[in-house]
Amino acid sequence: MPGYRSDLTPLLGVILLALVVRISVAAWRMDSLQDDRDHYRLLAEGLVQTGGLTHPDHGTPTAYRPPLYPLVLAAVGWTGSGDIGVAGLHLLLGLATVVLTWITGVHLGLGRRAWWPAAAVTVDPLLVVGATLPMTETLFAALAMGMLAAATSPAAPSGSRGLLLGILFGLAALCRPSVWAFAAVLAVVAVVGRFRKRAEPDRSSQPLALATTLAGIALCVGPWLGRNLAVSGAPVLTSTHGGYTLLLGNNPDFYDQVVRRPLGTTWNDKTSDPGHRPGEWRESLEARLPGPAHGIQAEQQRDRFMYRLALSHAAGDPSGFARACLLRVLRFWTPWPLESAPGSAWPTPLKWAVAAWYTATLVAMLVGLCRTPWAGHGGWQTPLLFLLALSLVHVVFWSTMRMRAPVMPVVFLLGTIGVCGRSVREAVSKTAAPEAY
Repeated sequence: MPGYRSDLTPLLGVILLALVVRISVAAWRMDSLQDDRDHYRLLAEGLVQTGGLTHPDHGTPTAYRPPLYPLVLAAVGWTGSGDIGVAGLHLLLGLATVVLTWITGVHLGLGRRAWWPAAAVTVDPLLVVGATLPMTETLFAALAMGMLAAATSPAAPSGSRGLLLGILFGLAALCRPSVWAFAAVLAVVAVVGRFRKRAEPDRSSQPLALATTLAGIALCVGPWLGRNLAVSGAPVLTSTHGGYTLLLGNNPDFYDQVVRRPLGTTWNDKTSDPGHRPGEWRESLEARLPGPAHGIQAEQQRDRFMYRLALSHAAGDPSGFARACLLRVLRFWTPWPLESAPGSAWPTPLKWAVAAWYTATLVAMLVGLCRTPWAGHGGWQTPLLFLLALSLVHVVFWSTMRMRAPVMPVVFLLGTIGVCGRSVREAVSKTAAPEAY
């Protein structure tokens, strides 16, 4: 990137800072890598031992979790490096996220200030502490920023760029299926734009770019769909976990024990009434589910059942559902570490420091939004739609502060516009590129 060489010095400083911060935190929290609450490491161990993605309890093929992160962990497991290998993997992914945030900032016209959002990613509590947990946020954030860096490039759409975008999107979809909402939002915006016949720059190569993007997506997600069809006949494109995450935040017990109680109430053993605690709720749910979840087809049946049950609860209690949606928005954007968020068990003074950091960054983001950088630079549309799409997903699905981690680089990009003032907005307008696709 010869055009960026004059800006590399601050980036190198940011990378050095990232190494110091992330290695220090990883060493401090090395035991957290054993906190396998989502069973990704168990799935990876099964891959190493059997060569297939199997359920940890009964050894049958499973699609309950998306496959990419277990596959990556299995690759680390084959090296025999254990926790050190996982920590090293997360360190590399974190550094990639930092660099890709900087590249995206350059593409969006931030110029020499592009190192600001990169530096914020370097020290962000959600991203830094999240990298010490065996969860998908770290991998997904890196893939998402790779996708946004490619999408915001000032270069004209081309077949090779489209293929790269498709592969990155496909990998992201195999990591966190919520990225499909981003594709849906992009499609809606594209259709609306066509319908209104807005003036567009010359994009003679766009059909080829679109075709190669779709080919890249199919290249990644096709084998996963084919595997699920081959082993069970079930056409699972994403995972069989979505119904549970929808039902978890949309059921009468959650509405009564959390939604209709004072703000800040969490659904745990201390606040829930006997017989309505999460453990008891899961046991009662299991008794209602159709058959044992042995095999992908059975998982899919149970997944569909939970989707229908969640929708019936929402329709049967519209006020509870509406309040739950508002609560999920607040949980997604809260500056204070609540239940299950990284840092939720920290001392109160440290929590206040985290809250101050997120209050400042969210205010800066709102100011940046008010300055409408997309009005002068069409490339801002794509990251903003990514931010919107993932935010909308967690309006209806289960939501915590931790799930905000992958969109934080976009928050910091907007925050840079908010902090730096109108001069940066004018600079962004001067470097305007054709709208990303």
